Amino acid sequence: MMRHFSGLIVFSLVLTACMAGGGSAAEQTGSDIRIETGPRLGAPRATHQLVAAGEGRLLAIGGCVRSGCEAGPASATVDVIDARTMKMVGSGRLLVRRIQPSAAALPDGRVLVFGGWVDGGASATTEIFDPATGRSLAGPAMSGPRNAPAVVRLADGRILIAGGYDGSDVRSDAEIFDPATGRMAATGPLGTARSGATATLLVDGRVLMVGGGRPDRAPRRALASAEIFDPALGRFSSAGALAQGRYKHGAVRLENGDVLVVGGSDERDYDGKLRSIERFDVASGRFVPAGNLADPRFKITDGLLLLPGNRVLVAAGDAAPEIFDVASGAGVRLDYDFGGQWNYMTLVRADAGTALLAGGYREGRIEPTDQSWIIHLPKG
Repeated sequence: MMRHFSGLIVFSLVLTACMAGGGSAAEQTGSDIRIETGPRLGAPRATHQLVAAGEGRLLAIGGCVRSGCEAGPASATVDVIDARTMKMVGSGRLLVRRIQPSAAALPDGRVLVFGGWVDGGASATTEIFDPATGRSLAGPAMSGPRNAPAVVRLADGRILIAGGYDGSDVRSDAEIFDPATGRMAATGPLGTARSGATATLLVDGRVLMVGGGRPDRAPRRALASAEIFDPALGRFSSAGALAQGRYKHGAVRLENGDVLVVGGSDERDYDGKLRSIERFDVASGRFVPAGNLADPRFKITDGLLLLPGNRVLVAAGDAAPEIFDVASGAGVRLDYDFGGQWNYMTLVRADAGTALLAGGYREGRIEPTDQSWIIHLPKG
């Protein structure tokens, strides 16, 4: 049941389209990205998590592992990848099989893993995975089941968890996990119930929540509203509205502190994929149009990475990655073929010059993959 939720060949990427003004494609974006095949994951994974944990470890956590995005024994496993060598160096186990889990790195190198789908229903359980031992310990229960909540690590190391889908409807309540005490505590609720929203930490320590909606139950909704959480007050307040309602989108904080909101879908889901991009101007507190992707993309929440020069790598959601240039407001597709149009890929920076893109499922087939790709990033 679908839920919403190795050879070493190096390719020098060039752009498939040129901006006006001539010159080589590489010069026009300033990019020098290379992609090579990465390590095979321990199992095919989609709707999983990819987290940079302590001591140079990258963790691929849970997710659906069978055709149709179903659970299997490997949904309770964790692949451990060395961020320096990009080789698989170990594995671990979760306490339960989780499809579309949420996860957040803790200051001590452990990882909080929680929610998602467990035994066919949305889960309220949490666990804390320790990559040093490869094992999980039970964590505090959340106030209720949550799939696809908005999650962000606050400036003080606590984890904010807001909204989500409980299997029947979207939620508006929020809570905070404190790694110092190991406890969950309620905080002020969202103004609007939402699932699949993005949460972005702002420079001043507040959090911008954007979009989301109710994608699993008729009538579907894709929200245009946004909210800001102030951890000092424990309250959400309105942050205006997007021009376009969207969910299953991505968001990234730019060099100047503004937030770019990328792609996603409207309430039509597959038939409503978006190319449009909007920018939250922190100084004015308003959203402004920022341009368009080269290709419409959704299910890209974990597939964006900020590059030097105020550009954004959008790696997920299609058969090729693209680079969006903030100054020009245009995305340009890169000449690299992933061999399919992939959704729910995960992208994480390993170090200043390298990132890992892993897993996902091919659109139309809903078959998770164990493939990964090493992305060599341009120098700042």
